[in-house]
Amino acid sequence: MTIRDVWVRRVRIDFTKRWETWRLIFDWTIVLYGGIPLALFFGYQYGLIWQGAYPWLVDVPMLVWAVVFLLIQLHDNFFVWVERADVTLVANRDLVSALKRYSIGYHVVGMALKYTFVLVLFAPVPSLHGWPLVSLFAFGFALLFVAWLHMWVRYLLNMNGTHWSLRLIVPVVAFVCTFALLTDLPLLAIVLGSGSVAFALAAGEGWLSRHPYIRREVDHAANVRTAFDRSLLSASGVYEKPNLRKRPLYRPKSNRFGSVRRTLAILLYIRTPNHRNLWLRLIPLAVTGLLLVPSWFKLLIPLYIGYVGLQERDALLKEMERHPFFRTTEGRTD
Repeated sequence: MTIRDVWVRRVRIDFTKRWETWRLIFDWTIVLYGGIPLALFFGYQYGLIWQGAYPWLVDVPMLVWAVVFLLIQLHDNFFVWVERADVTLVANRDLVSALKRYSIGYHVVGMALKYTFVLVLFAPVPSLHGWPLVSLFAFGFALLFVAWLHMWVRYLLNMNGTHWSLRLIVPVVAFVCTFALLTDLPLLAIVLGSGSVAFALAAGEGWLSRHPYIRREVDHAANVRTAFDRSLLSASGVYEKPNLRKRPLYRPKSNRFGSVRRTLAILLYIRTPNHRNLWLRLIPLAVTGLLLVPSWFKLLIPLYIGYVGLQERDALLKEMERHPFFRTTEGRTD
């Protein structure tokens, strides 16, 4: 098996796990009753924007759009497809270097697709300001370049353990570059971009050959690749986040909602997949019905939701009667 085969296998396994995770969250009912109607609705609104139905978009300052692009750029996370066994068992520098090169290509393609989609969504705004098509493509290429520099330099500084004040400068520079591109200040963008390129070359010296921070990179890659699964499990109650503070900022009370029994009953209801998935299906269906159902038939939707709520309340009370904790705390009022 070649190095490329190893990398392709890891990417395929990662994509398969993500697809299975999304399939568990959004089943066919959510997609049918919520995803498809919302996609049609937003597609229709997008067409209206191209037709000039929302002229107030012209009055939105470019500073706001620069902040939006910065928020998008902050979600870009670089990682390498290197696992701990590559460092501890194999310990082959050529293997690590090749995986790093494949990782760069992977992120370049991913960011190109992501910012192409972002540029397509943003395209009506420059058209309202009278930008030609060539300027729009030039802005898209420059935005991709700025986003890549922001992600790359931020990654290198995090791996080097640089002070937070220096890491804070990176998003500020990316924000100023994006704002300069939006307000037709190419000289400022070129100066800041050239400085960022020089800094990236200096900070990344030896990254592809000597691997000075490979153990940090392996840990960072594992954290980034499993971040969504960990957040999903922590929200469901299966996985609890470790408390790294000696004194947490917020300590919830056991009787937060009036009593211990009521608080635990609410947590039990929220963290039960059957109850939670029911509302994940019902809420998009109700929103779709309110948008599509004509006249007074819309009154039937709140009545149906209230009926489902009463049925859920009865089902929860029956579960509480069978639950061992609520049996032992019967009659308590604290």
